[in-house]
Amino acid sequence: MASSKKVTGKDLQVKPTKIVLQGREFELNFDLNAMSELEDKYDTIQNAIVELKKKKLSAVRTFVYACLKSSDESLTEHEVGKLIDINSFPIVEKAITNLMNDAMDESESEDIEEQKEKN
Repeated sequence: MASSKKVTGKDLQVKPTKIVLQGREFELNFDLNAMSELEDKYDTIQNAIVELKKKKLSAVRTFVYACLKSSDESLTEHEVGKLIDINSFPIVEKAITNLMNDAMDESESEDIEEQKEKN
């Protein structure tokens, strides 16, 4: 019988992703504040993800802004847009992908644990 480790809230936290834009290091956090910011703009997280998948530039800027604002509330969405240029775009896309993959992995783990508890 395999031993099962109890999953705690700390285990389910999406790990921040560090990113360098215009020579400055930033930390992207896909936390409740970032998700709330996206909900305010798109009504739901799912709508925000749909826009990201379309590779809409405004969606990329808004997503990065929401994730950066969690670490630095002084940033504006316009300032974030100025940080992202054609050269940094692949780096930004990779950071977003990493954050989203971590978030999905975490929620899948949570679903599995909930199913175990029900059985």
